[in-house]
Amino acid sequence: MAPEESHLDVPDSAIEELGQSAEQIRQMDVATKCQLKRTLLFEDSLLKEKHRVFFDEHFMKHPVIHISFSLCKGTPVGRFYVRLCDAIATAANNWLKQYPLIEGVEVENTNIYLQTLQKTLAVYKDARYATKNFASEYADMPMQLFIGLSEFVGECIGKYILLIDEYDVPFIHAHLKSWSDEEKEEAQNSLKGLIQAMFKDNRYLRKGLLVGVFEVPLTELGSGANNIVDFPMVPFKHVTGNGSIVSATYKHSGRGLDALTDSFWFNTKEVEGLLETSATRFPQIAEHRDEVMAVIKDWYNGYYFGRFRGKYNPWSVCAFIECLCSQLVSSEYGELRNVPDAIKPAARAHWVATGTTDLIEQQFTNHRHQAIRLMESLIREYRETRLGGLDHDLALSNSQAVSLQLPKPNMNIVNSGKYSTEGMLTLCLFAGYLTHKHPDSVCIPNHEVYNVWCTLFTRTLLGTGFVERAEVNARGSLLVELWEGKTAILSSFIKEAFGTLTNHAKYKEKHYANIVATVLTAASCLGALSHPDQASSHTSHAVTTRENHTGDGHCDHLMRLYSTDNKPNQFGVLIEFKLIPREKRDNIRHHEALAKKALGQIIENRYPACLSRCTERVDIGIAIGSNVVHILTQLHKLDVATKKWKPVELLINSAN
Repeated sequence: MAPEESHLDVPDSAIEELGQSAEQIRQMDVATKCQLKRTLLFEDSLLKEKHRVFFDEHFMKHPVIHISFSLCKGTPVGRFYVRLCDAIATAANNWLKQYPLIEGVEVENTNIYLQTLQKTLAVYKDARYATKNFASEYADMPMQLFIGLSEFVGECIGKYILLIDEYDVPFIHAHLKSWSDEEKEEAQNSLKGLIQAMFKDNRYLRKGLLVGVFEVPLTELGSGANNIVDFPMVPFKHVTGNGSIVSATYKHSGRGLDALTDSFWFNTKEVEGLLETSATRFPQIAEHRDEVMAVIKDWYNGYYFGRFRGKYNPWSVCAFIECLCSQLVSSEYGELRNVPDAIKPAARAHWVATGTTDLIEQQFTNHRHQAIRLMESLIREYRETRLGGLDHDLALSNSQAVSLQLPKPNMNIVNSGKYSTEGMLTLCLFAGYLTHKHPDSVCIPNHEVYNVWCTLFTRTLLGTGFVERAEVNARGSLLVELWEGKTAILSSFIKEAFGTLTNHAKYKEKHYANIVATVLTAASCLGALSHPDQASSHTSHAVTTRENHTGDGHCDHLMRLYSTDNKPNQFGVLIEFKLIPREKRDNIRHHEALAKKALGQIIENRYPACLSRCTERVDIGIAIGSNVVHILTQLHKLDVATKKWKPVELLINSAN
């Protein structure tokens, strides 16, 4: 039993599935309709099928207070208290609007508690808008708001079930922020008082459920909440003590939580069912069913719960299908022509866009060198197993499956200043950015999360500025620039990297060449080298190599990218470097002469001989050193008749 408002937008016709006639539905009051609509959620569920007595005993029998802490963040600290209060005030206002609809409530007996709650909300509202930073004297306001809500529901309706979603967010936020020691202590005391009011000194509480990523040691906060049972979502092998919420064995044992394991997230049959439903309105989805399923699997599949593999992220799948249908609606007005066109904008990060990687990034920044090696292993493993090998991939260090022994995350992982591979992996596992490949190893689950890892890798390696600069540019922007023989984006990327990577006075040509290789790798991960017409489900994974079999020598770097007509490995990029001496760093003419010399060396040493199967190429001469970059290019196109390379002004025009 909970506020009914969230179910009012479900059409009344849905109740007909329960055997109710249209006339019967018209005569029902709002509360009855909402109860029946909730019943629909559990039709054909394992909970109702295998635990019918329990279901009938408790379904819609207890009031529920649901509070989400997902937005409990803010700077300065006053804004943090505002967000905490907002979360509780939202739940309180829902109950104030909906409690007259609940059967059995005597409205006249609720006046004292109703007035108390309304008064507390009014005090909060006045303080929120009167105090610019919601000063620290209001730090106990979250607890006071909750006590008012708790008394109102408990006295007027009965003992309730308390659901706290993302309960760890405020703890993590308080840990990350650069507040003073006094402000952090005050924030923690505010949270301690709130948790104590919720779970210790609460005579109205029937059951409580906290859902989050991390096990926040509440007893260590002095909150007195030492009666909380932990149900971690880990594979069956790590189950100890109270067990795991995903500790089922297949086939369903029908005992306890075992029977519910496969209800977590979507399986293939459920995703196919969603597509079939969508195809009733958009028949073209059925015509391209295999293509759409392949994209969904690539982007949102790959999670492992207990003994169940191949689970789909439900948030992202639903968002993708909704976006796909929205694009097809637009196509009726001539904006899009078919399903393949609609897939491109729909296949993107949906679930990951709702969260933040701040805590993970902080740990990676604090342990940069170890984190880079760990990310290399994870990214390489994903590319080898999910992207078909390394032929056209980034050459990362060799690695095996990444093992994991730690069974559950804890805030002690992030509070400790020491590096721990298990701690890093567990942090990412419980945040949803990794999944179990086997009970003792983890991996990147899918393309949606893989893109997050590429960004984290690039941000850790090259800094936030580089990522922000790369994300400003359109998809494939660097590749298009190379087709045109331009250098502005490449030059800006390299200069941005100078601010993060070491630029030592004793650097030689090869050191700068490695910096440029890193930049190109990062740009590739962020989609800057993808073909602009290519579906977003296929990100470029270009490799920079050092060729040893090219004519009369070896070029510094070589890449094979998409050609202007979207054919892989048919656009060659040859790069030659020349070092700018420190005493010549301000001599622009010398920079240009060195870049020209680098271009000439590519032709003289017959480096293009290595570009078998390529039909287009760009030669790049780079004069580099002492935070200075000067780049010159020359475009070429292969004459099919003579098998000779001919200089051209623009590859795009020559292709068209």
